[in-house]
Amino acid sequence: MPQNDICLRQTGDRSVGELVPVIGPILGNASTEPVRTRSRATWRRAVLTVAVTVLALSPHPPPALADTVADDAAAIVAEMTVALDRHRQASLLAPVAVEWSDGAQLHAGYLTQNAGRPERAGLLIHTETPGLPGYSDAGAASAGQSHVSEGSPNARTAIDGLIDAPLHRHALMDPRLTSIGLGHSSEPDPSTVLPTWVIDLASRNRPWTRPPAVVAYPGAGQMRVPLRFPSGEVPDPRAALVSPGSPLPETGYPITLHFFGCAPQDAEAHLFRSVQPGSRVGETDVPIAMVPPGVILQTPTGDRPVEMVLFMSRVPLAPLTAYRAEVTVTCGTIGRATYSWDFVTRVALRPAHITSVVAKPDTDGWQTVTLTVADGDGVPLPVQGTRIDAEFRFENVRTGSTPATSGAPELDWTDRVSSMDGRLRFRIRMRGAARADLKVTVEDDTVPVTVAVVVEPSGSGVPRPVRSALEPFPVIAGAVEQWVAAIGKTPVFGRKD
Repeated sequence: MPQNDICLRQTGDRSVGELVPVIGPILGNASTEPVRTRSRATWRRAVLTVAVTVLALSPHPPPALADTVADDAAAIVAEMTVALDRHRQASLLAPVAVEWSDGAQLHAGYLTQNAGRPERAGLLIHTETPGLPGYSDAGAASAGQSHVSEGSPNARTAIDGLIDAPLHRHALMDPRLTSIGLGHSSEPDPSTVLPTWVIDLASRNRPWTRPPAVVAYPGAGQMRVPLRFPSGEVPDPRAALVSPGSPLPETGYPITLHFFGCAPQDAEAHLFRSVQPGSRVGETDVPIAMVPPGVILQTPTGDRPVEMVLFMSRVPLAPLTAYRAEVTVTCGTIGRATYSWDFVTRVALRPAHITSVVAKPDTDGWQTVTLTVADGDGVPLPVQGTRIDAEFRFENVRTGSTPATSGAPELDWTDRVSSMDGRLRFRIRMRGAARADLKVTVEDDTVPVTVAVVVEPSGSGVPRPVRSALEPFPVIAGAVEQWVAAIGKTPVFGRKD
């Protein structure tokens, strides 16, 4: 694969590296209510209040407190296979095989062993330096033809993050891609070493011999499309929209039209907000920003070209809204043509989407709190936990004494990024407290949402049934057929289902 096809995807802010991943034991900001006399007895109720900021607000999943990927290669491969295929299916592309790769695994180990070194900063993450710990010829070869995701706690979020990043999306949407090699490495302390995924894309390293192919993402008729442009991609294409050193703008989710077998030129793009999916009646024009194909994005550690038509709304997309993208572009033997397709964004996160279950204490006194985040149809919503405010209540504590709690209460995030079934989990150890009143804040790519959770030793709540986040994207009726008829390139894609 040409070196220009490779760039770095850091997920975990899904910007990472500067986030605070550990809550650990918490004791601080303690306040005691005034003593209340009851029948001449000197008993009181003590209240310990703790506010913990888990990590800075961010529109993408952060690194997990501990790597949540089980050491089960078959399960990881299966999850990544389905996770990638749901995105390729949305663009009518054939599925790819996923297998462990010795070279990718060696490079993942090299990256974690050399975390923080300047030799692997920025786009140098796609190289290896002889003499550094973990260097190998096989790892260096894989590094130059791979995508890298850092901070993703599982295979699904790694793939989702790479698809959300348009420069990385391009290779994953390549019709030539038939298989990917996978490597994964993590360390027990992700505050210094992030979970690392290396995805070897060598199978697309062959000449294009067919008629040019056109691939849209979001796909024609795709629903549940995210709302914002993610941060964390290196280089970030939005840098082309502002002067050097200026803050990156907050824009809508990246919309891309990819060409394989020809180089797109002279692109014009429009985005329309629709009253009804598939209908142009009452459409309104949405202001957009475009990074034209052929633009070179420069970084201190390397340059990358923009190979697709890339544009986005100048403000985040509205939730649960139909849009129509329209691109006019010239590309090789295709000539100049206009492409139009519809998609629908996902719902906005609301408190009603979050339910909680509190388990009874285990033998060490830990209680697991499980938050389920899913829309009204039971479809999991991608979120991260960002903050917990906790007030612990100790009843009947004698004045002047210390509660017999064998230490301070504790909180500990275990799964801070929503899983395939929409679950987030943290543990709480009451240490003698009769009750804990929690305010838990989670965030998607729109706004943070806070819900109240009451924890008592008896536990509470009933698990909410949800569907898997790996289900295929729903599609607007008739949209795929219209797209296929318009581009007339059905055999190129190779999708058989």
